[in-house]
Amino acid sequence: MAKKKTDEPRFEDLVSQVEQALEQLDSGDLPLEDALKRYEDGVAALRQAFGILKKAEKKVQLLSERDGELATKDFDVEDDEEEPADNKKLF
Repeated sequence: MAKKKTDEPRFEDLVSQVEQALEQLDSGDLPLEDALKRYEDGVAALRQAFGILKKAEKKVQLLSERDGELATKDFDVEDDEEEPADNKKLF
């Protein structure tokens, strides 16, 4: 079995880094150079987080494949209990 890379940050840690960067930038207390560095770090963490989400989305699609066809549905928080389109269940 393949081992999970331990050097990759967790999604939750990346989100926390972005939140911290936003708080520091919103405070307006950082000198310009520090603010630019913090912004750069926040953008890098955000890009990594989006990459992790994209991988997770692909994995869910692979796991949701049914009879060679993909049964997907856009996620809507208000509408998350409805059945997938064409009444195809994901599981």
